[in-house]
Amino acid sequence: MQNNPSVVESHYETLLAARYTWMMGGPERCLQNARELMDFARVAAPASGKALDLGCGGGYHAKALTERGLEVIAVDNSPVLLDELRAVCAGLRVNPVLGDLSPVTQYAAHGLFSLVVCVGDTLTHLSSRDAVQQLIRESRKLLAPGGALLLEFREQLKDLPAQDCVLTTRAERDCIMQCVLHYETDRVWVTDVVHDWDGGVWHTIKSTYPKLRFSGEQLASYAASEDFRVEIDGIRAGRRVLLLRT
Repeated sequence: MQNNPSVVESHYETLLAARYTWMMGGPERCLQNARELMDFARVAAPASGKALDLGCGGGYHAKALTERGLEVIAVDNSPVLLDELRAVCAGLRVNPVLGDLSPVTQYAAHGLFSLVVCVGDTLTHLSSRDAVQQLIRESRKLLAPGGALLLEFREQLKDLPAQDCVLTTRAERDCIMQCVLHYETDRVWVTDVVHDWDGGVWHTIKSTYPKLRFSGEQLASYAASEDFRVEIDGIRAGRRVLLLRT
């Protein structure tokens, strides 16, 4: 079974893109989280180099990469998030690109990269596990010798008990955001529910989209088939992190 990319894109357009940074704790927390991820993955400042940030979102990982000396090609299919990136990365060596993740080889014109990054939950938004393997395979073709692919994703290996499938992602006086999880064998359906208070009435919007379910071991197997070696494999902030080296 495959995810429909248009469903994911519609979810971001109608609900999530404008609230994503807020949901994740705000700009300062997002930037700190990005820096901590780069520390965890031991991304060091090269003498020179270029990074491809796939699913760049609001630009916090791109900004953290520029702090380590990298020029960044930042790709996302959300105009709202790219507008946020332009503000976050103003004056930095970040080139925003409105586009899809597939095929990754469409970004070959930017030259070879020393680092390809696909973090957050971007991988789980792809249409299928085959599409995940394709991203790994095509990223390999874009990397300079000794380059690396950094992957981060949330593993959803076990179904939560029914009473634990309603989660509050963030709550403030005038806005509450929750998500409801529904499990299938190869994916989990996520329904985001937002309650906004306008001073007199609560307004509720909701939207549902699917995320793939796969393990770090599956990705490591894909990586080995594409002649990557796993340099880092660990858990950080509840997400699996893999650094794959050519």
